[in-house]
Amino acid sequence: MRVALAVTGALLFGCGAVALAAGLGGFDGLGALSGRPPLDPALVRFTGSAPWFAGVLAAVAELVSLAGQLWLVVQGRALVQRWWPEMDAGTRVLSRSAAANLARDGEALPGVRALRVRLTGTITRPRLVVTVACEGDAVLSEVFGELGAGPVERYRRTMGMPDMDAVIRLRPEFPKRHRRAPAVEAA
Repeated sequence: MRVALAVTGALLFGCGAVALAAGLGGFDGLGALSGRPPLDPALVRFTGSAPWFAGVLAAVAELVSLAGQLWLVVQGRALVQRWWPEMDAGTRVLSRSAAANLARDGEALPGVRALRVRLTGTITRPRLVVTVACEGDAVLSEVFGELGAGPVERYRRTMGMPDMDAVIRLRPEFPKRHRRAPAVEAA
């Protein structure tokens, strides 16, 4: 979706740049485009003889505009559901309790410094996102395997959703190196 959006944006930007250059006389070397009327005289005659043309053109423009607005609403809803899932109060309390247990069990694993748990998605497609801050020398495959087979599986069973999607993000943290100050020579 991002590629299509980027291509559409680049195309619209290019069309706008060409229109601006034509309006400012940037293409006058090819003929005086800025001195001619914006619509071809044949098109003006056609629209004069076909009164339905302007109405159809306006309707198509309105439909394209509505489709764009609907797309924006859908994208906004998906973003909101990603951060605040749709769930009732009982499920929210159960989720918080299960998330606390998951964080406690996950932080007890060797090599794990901190753990953050979030339930996202919709009612029909919930998704568990676990962000794990690991020590720099931790074996990530072991942390991932132990976390997925143990605490994450218990979370799924507690929530009553054994096929819930789970995303485990591993973030290794390395100790910061302190740079030595250059030696100052005495004069």
